[in-house]
Amino acid sequence: MLFHVHHHHDEKTCPAHNAEAVGASFGAVLPALAENGVNVVGAWVDPPGHDFFFVLETDDYDALVEGLRPIIPSGTATIQPVGDMGATVAKRIAEES
Repeated sequence: MLFHVHHHHDEKTCPAHNAEAVGASFGAVLPALAENGVNVVGAWVDPPGHDFFFVLETDDYDALVEGLRPIIPSGTATIQPVGDMGATVAKRIAEES
């Protein structure tokens, strides 16, 4: 199953000004996801906006949350299950035919 994750923190909780804090949080999140068996399809960042975006693949929601644990203290994450748009549209069109 695919999930879109949007993580946001603000300038007060941003670890960017401390290399050790960056390493322990955002530097650790991709390895933590992998260690928990979560496939990272993609990961992107908007540094000035303090926003991170992930597309993750897993059938284990708890593993996803565990993999995000390094960044949980610095902000809030929205986790949404998503599907393939093209396949969904094609299925809907086929149902109406």
